Amino acid sequence: TGAVKRMRFTSKTDINAPLNASFAAIADFEAYERHAKRTGAEVARVDALSRPGPGMMWAIRMELRGKLQRIEIELADYEPPNKLIFTGGTDSFDAEVLVELIALSARETRATMTVDLKPKTLAARLILQSARLTKGSITKRIRKRLNKFALEIENRVNTA
Repeated sequence: TGAVKRMRFTSKTDINAPLNASFAAIADFEAYERHAKRTGAEVARVDALSRPGPGMMWAIRMELRGKLQRIEIELADYEPPNKLIFTGGTDSFDAEVLVELIALSARETRATMTVDLKPKTLAARLILQSARLTKGSITKRIRKRLNKFALEIENRVNTA
């Protein structure tokens, strides 16, 4: 078996909310910033944009598995109400997260999230090599979080 050059995780869920409302909730960047700060992360916007769009950037410092991580995230593509692409990474990994939304009906939206991880170091390649063995359980955890997020969107949209 060769060294892992990249790992991709894909998951989808259906949201019982209209497409535009689902996108607005997913693109609520200030809500993500507040959530990250509540969980102990330091989050700083490092761009000068006055409204959402490509080029939005965040610098994040947080403890992950007992180690301080510095994470940089950039909004690389912003196409309301259908697509968001985030790029970024740490010292060890580069990542791309693609979020795609399609209307299933006037009141239901399908969200698909694809996470691509690329190791930058030998240690990161070894981590992905180990993760390949448990990819099914990792994908299941991602799906579970995406489903939970869909319920939060439904509650926010349907109680507004």
